[in-house]
Amino acid sequence: MKPQVIGVSGSPIKNSNTDRLVQAVLGGSGLKSEFIKLSKINVRPCIACLGCKKDNICKPKDDFQELAEKVRHASAVVVGGYSPYGAIDGFTKAFLERLFSLRHQNGLNRGKMAVVVTTGIGRGAPGLEEASNQIAHALTLEGMEVLDQLKVTGNPECMVCGFGETCPMSALPWIFGDDTKVTPEKFCKVEDQTEIWERAKVLGQEISARIQKQAMM
Repeated sequence: MKPQVIGVSGSPIKNSNTDRLVQAVLGGSGLKSEFIKLSKINVRPCIACLGCKKDNICKPKDDFQELAEKVRHASAVVVGGYSPYGAIDGFTKAFLERLFSLRHQNGLNRGKMAVVVTTGIGRGAPGLEEASNQIAHALTLEGMEVLDQLKVTGNPECMVCGFGETCPMSALPWIFGDDTKVTPEKFCKVEDQTEIWERAKVLGQEISARIQKQAMM
């Protein structure tokens, strides 16, 4: 049996906040699901070859073909990304671009449910809202119904690179003002963002209920 819910994460960080929130939605559904970390597979951007125009099969050879089959047969998709430089990350953007092969002519993703998960440094810094809306817009163009956009406060690389307290390009002054000392309480975990964490589980339950209802019709 193919997964009924597919979760993809564009975050390259191992077991990241983005990963865990995507997985919380999957777990909340209680359905057969699969989590895919885009940085662990090879999905390049669309090259606009239009090789998909007759059969909705993307022709450039990488790992997208296998992923596309899973998306095609799923009833719901959870897409997680993060927001470097105020826009959606490259891994997630490439995945969204390649969905065009399923959209062309036949709209094979129409009617699927979708949940957007986006992580950014937050705390007033720009980019999180924009990145979330970019993912949601792409999924809407696919004909999917976006059930919700979950936005998570994460942690900039400057907090772990070893130079964040002194680097002239550090993001820490944007976030913490003059207090750029890296201390444990400054790190954010998605599990501690209770409202978002619980909402993810509820969305999983909603996906499950609607899939089961569709199966009975």
